[in-house]
Amino acid sequence: MLAQYTYGQDERTMHRLQAAEYVADVDPRELAIYTPADAAAFLGIKNSTLASWIYGRTYPVKHGKQFFLPLIKPADPNHRLLSFFNLAEAHVLAATRYKHGVSIKSVRRALETLQEKYPSEHPLISRDFFTNGEDLFIKTVSENENLSRPGQMNLKKIMDKFLAHIGRDRDKIVDRVFPIIKGLRQDKTIGIIHGIASGQPVLSESGVPVWVIHGRHRSGEKVASIAKDFGIPASKVRHAIRYGEKLAA
Repeated sequence: MLAQYTYGQDERTMHRLQAAEYVADVDPRELAIYTPADAAAFLGIKNSTLASWIYGRTYPVKHGKQFFLPLIKPADPNHRLLSFFNLAEAHVLAATRYKHGVSIKSVRRALETLQEKYPSEHPLISRDFFTNGEDLFIKTVSENENLSRPGQMNLKKIMDKFLAHIGRDRDKIVDRVFPIIKGLRQDKTIGIIHGIASGQPVLSESGVPVWVIHGRHRSGEKVASIAKDFGIPASKVRHAIRYGEKLAA
């Protein structure tokens, strides 16, 4: 099913979404429903950063250039589209950039160590990662990166914060992400929830899509009127509007 609304997508992108493969008997969270641009916007990640995680990147070395392979395997590499699980992986990786700017080289080493210990298609959102894997990941990063510079928050605290902004179903599988966006209140007002609004950001408690609230506000409606129509507090409407403004920027 195609998302009801996309942020800044052109006609060519919409055709890519329409052409994405939908496979029977596969967890819907594995299916391609996001462009990298939308996933980056929803999570507050730079497009270039997410692109390097998905496609890898070339970087200069003393005697030329070297290529680092991707950190995230896209659900549909042919059409360059991501799944809900891919989005959740990007959310966890964002913790390494949020305050520290950990190098991609150190992240890669940590992921390789994690994969050796806890093999998984999605090691950063696996059950093992939520138990013992996080500590292994952080330890490996710390061994390869100076994370003790003055004035910087401990990576463990940042990672814990991002993991706390992930929800899981009764089988402990990720089914919702609460984005942490710089400049916005870091609560769980906004969520990206599997099976609700085609994976678009919504107000977590009510399921009202952010794009609906943001669109009505941009058309001139008052916050109080929107809040009354949906039976939600005005504070949550304002939060959705601010989030929507960041997506549209």
